[in-house]
Amino acid sequence: MSDNFSLEELVLGYCRQAGGLVEPPAYDIHELLLPDEVAARWGISAHQRFAFSAGRENATYLHYGHALVETIVEELRLKTANGRFFINNVRLEKPKLYEVIEKAFSLPNAKMFSIPGAAQHVKLHHYVQLNFKVSLIADEKRELILPLWMDLQGGYPVRGTDIVQTAILDMENSYQNVEPAALYWLDEKPFSPNTFPALLERARLSVAGELGDTLSTLQKRLRRFLELDHARLNDYYDDLRKDVERRLAKAGDDRRFVLEAKLDAIASECQSKLEDVEQKYHLRIQLELLNLAIIAQPKVDLNVEIRKRTASVIRRVTWDPLLHVVEGLVCDVCGIPGMSILLCENGHLAHAACLAPQCVECKRSFCQKCADEVLTCAVCERPVCIHSLKRCAICGRATCHEHVGMCHAENGAPLRLVPGTAKPAGQGPAPNAGSGSKVEAPAAEAGKTTRQKSPAKRQTPKTRASTLKIHPDVVGDYLEVYSDPAQNKIIAYVIRKKREIATRAWSMTDEGIAVNCWCEKPNCEERGIVYRPMDVEAITGQVVGFVEKFAHEYGMPGKKIRFHHIRQGEVHGGVRLKVPASWKDPQTLERAWEGFNALKNRNRL
Repeated sequence: MSDNFSLEELVLGYCRQAGGLVEPPAYDIHELLLPDEVAARWGISAHQRFAFSAGRENATYLHYGHALVETIVEELRLKTANGRFFINNVRLEKPKLYEVIEKAFSLPNAKMFSIPGAAQHVKLHHYVQLNFKVSLIADEKRELILPLWMDLQGGYPVRGTDIVQTAILDMENSYQNVEPAALYWLDEKPFSPNTFPALLERARLSVAGELGDTLSTLQKRLRRFLELDHARLNDYYDDLRKDVERRLAKAGDDRRFVLEAKLDAIASECQSKLEDVEQKYHLRIQLELLNLAIIAQPKVDLNVEIRKRTASVIRRVTWDPLLHVVEGLVCDVCGIPGMSILLCENGHLAHAACLAPQCVECKRSFCQKCADEVLTCAVCERPVCIHSLKRCAICGRATCHEHVGMCHAENGAPLRLVPGTAKPAGQGPAPNAGSGSKVEAPAAEAGKTTRQKSPAKRQTPKTRASTLKIHPDVVGDYLEVYSDPAQNKIIAYVIRKKREIATRAWSMTDEGIAVNCWCEKPNCEERGIVYRPMDVEAITGQVVGFVEKFAHEYGMPGKKIRFHHIRQGEVHGGVRLKVPASWKDPQTLERAWEGFNALKNRNRL
């Protein structure tokens, strides 16, 4: 998001609303003619030349904090300035809508079916544009105007720029006989008194994501200043402490009490100063709602059934005749729509990142709302759902089928397998794939480990190539890879006959790149591994190596890998893997390297 664009949109839009004439920009300068009463009220001449970037001659440079901008903001705050508009320039006829919907979605673990007799329905959907005044307060205060668009029926944020560029906003409703569509996210009528407070709360939670680079740049700057001030204060008080300690070593008994009290005072003052610095660089975000506008648009709804062997659900799917797109299905966990969605065993729809760990026994998929139905084996700590777990009649602990009876094998406690004994599934040794150091860890919580991975014999190019030619027992059709910066994960799905048969996720942690895998292999070599990340230049190639290795395990060449990245809840395709920017942050890598070394040292004990 561009701050100047938001300010430019606010100022010029308000000038037009006040009756002014605004010429198209020339060399980034906007020429305006304001009504005389408006110019007199603002204390400026009627003819103006505005610029929103510095360095423009013969133009007034407008920026946040400028007197005219503050005047406009204050007028907007005092006026209700709320509005209601209608989008009438749409064609509602959409033949073969079900076929269009079926092609639009990817359902890795389910299939979509048409409902016999289901008809298309034209309903009135609504957008709500909320204009916030955002104050970012830390060591200094920064203010900006943030326009945020929310889908009233879905309760999630949308991109308003696409709508504004395409729609014609009218003051009259040409579809007065069309009923409003029901809310998906709230059991209320669209314009009931409880709807807008709830929508406003959802909008507030979306502000951080909408600020995007503005917020991340500011947070990075504050972290850097905090580190510098911490280092300065620690150096200063360390010098004071060392000086007093030298004097204390030479002091007599009559002076020791005074010097020891001085040491305590230095430590107390240092702690107080550090807390003050923490407070100084702590970022606080204050929001003030300036105004809002409700935009109504007719859309076409059709009910479809999403079904798999153990569950089914009927959902409303919407066709947007303005943007000519099928709107995404809303995730029941995070409330954000998506075009790739999975069906939970209890009939919930969820993104892959919003699923609970998959059961290692029956491979059932549960979303995070149903996470209480997925327990862990008391012996191997792998996820087991309530349908597959074995409850011990003696101790009452839950285990997977493989470890029945081991839950009280060590003096009433669960058996903890050690090197040389039979290993639980998922804890066997893995060969060195040449992608950096790695450490074995339990799948439930990668990094907390008792044994370092023993290095395997290095393969020559010839033997490695021959290894890759071995055909696996299960072959996939293609590999779907999603890079999700919000979840700090890269997740890959093996798809066979339009169904997900294996999933592997890589997460950047403070101890390295942790791997979790849910597949059919009882002794998966990658489940629970922690890798040492490479440096900034090499980490992308390292992760690509992980993905390609996963594809080779299921007999898929590189051309069968499909890359996607998730941005603000929307899935975008790509030709190569986009590693989350946070993985390349030098401080993140430094913490991961230190944590990995500490983990490695603990494994040696």
